[in-house]
Amino acid sequence: MTNRYRTVFLMSAVMVGFFAVGHILYRAMEQMQARNDKRHAFSEEEALQSEPQFTFSDTTSSLYRAVFSNDPAHRVGEGPFLVLAGSFQTEGRAEKHLARLKKLGYRQAEVLVFSGRRTIYAVGIGAYTNVADARKKVSQMDKAHRLDAYVHKIRSRS
Repeated sequence: MTNRYRTVFLMSAVMVGFFAVGHILYRAMEQMQARNDKRHAFSEEEALQSEPQFTFSDTTSSLYRAVFSNDPAHRVGEGPFLVLAGSFQTEGRAEKHLARLKKLGYRQAEVLVFSGRRTIYAVGIGAYTNVADARKKVSQMDKAHRLDAYVHKIRSRS
């Protein structure tokens, strides 16, 4: 083997080694994240029974009026269970997700602002009087568009 081929072979071996080590580290990171998610996961029932960490802070949204208004014009068949299709730390990401949902046909979707230790921007789909209807909507969204939506119970005003 000449020096040139030996150098190319060694450099190729080093590159393959780096890719292999990177892949091993990436898989280890995924496994650690999955274990962490399992450790901190809780059921929907636990979430609905626990005290809220965040409260509604945007009183201008139609979903806020649907939940808290005593006016029958705003409260027709609506209630304390919200279907949320994502929550984000920045308003920009929430707006992008909202645009995607509107293209999929969820015209009533809107960005909701929740306050707590930090501000959360969630994309709300609808408000329901009982949890069964809200869960049905979540199931429909998952089947139709593979969207990861969830039920959020509202407990207090901002």
